[in-house]
Amino acid sequence: MEEPTNFLIAGATGGIGKALCEAIAIRYPDATLIRMARDPEKLMGLNCKTIDFSFDLADAHSLQQAMEKVPTDINIDWAFIATGWLHDETTQPEKTYKSLSAEQLAQSFNLNTIGPSLLVKHLLERNDRKHPLKIGVLSARVGSISDNRLGGWHSYRASKAALNMLIKNYAIELTRMKRPVVIVGLQPGTTDTSLSAPFQQGVPEGHLQTPEYTANKLVDVLGDLQLDDSGYLFDFLGEKFEP
Repeated sequence: MEEPTNFLIAGATGGIGKALCEAIAIRYPDATLIRMARDPEKLMGLNCKTIDFSFDLADAHSLQQAMEKVPTDINIDWAFIATGWLHDETTQPEKTYKSLSAEQLAQSFNLNTIGPSLLVKHLLERNDRKHPLKIGVLSARVGSISDNRLGGWHSYRASKAALNMLIKNYAIELTRMKRPVVIVGLQPGTTDTSLSAPFQQGVPEGHLQTPEYTANKLVDVLGDLQLDDSGYLFDFLGEKFEP
């Protein structure tokens, strides 16, 4: 695949999303960077061309509207879906099944599975079918069923496992359609963001990554991927891991 010139980052004001925008602007100063954020006014200026849209990951209509605003003469080369939800001011990951609730399960699946999957759908529908495209969707190793040894975090694990299945389904269908699209799940590692902030105390020294480090590693990983890699899960070092 040729060097990318048109990028899309969804979740551009998040810790990793913001760092991805900055990494791309430095590496590809001639690029066009489409940034999607809940509040675009929080986006900072960069040294490359930017096109900014608001979107609500929990609102299917909002996702469709945002993608319809992408200029029709632009085909996306690389896309990062840099979104995810684990907790908020009133909700923490469930340590036991006794804490399960319909509300938290619905929120997890809406933001970690449904929103990213629909965003990919609209991206595929608006891009030229013959145009090469790489899509990296932030997933999580805790969403790997085969790697789950501790349990807990029920809704987060389940929603990420479901996301991984949809990524695999997309890859199979796109291969059958002979579309030159690579879609993978990306595990960013433990990164110093608001998502991981309450859980950093137990992270071994030297294992908490800066957003800048993580973003640059993820850009490296996506850049190295080939069509045969589509549908798989990769960590920030480019190592494949089982779903």
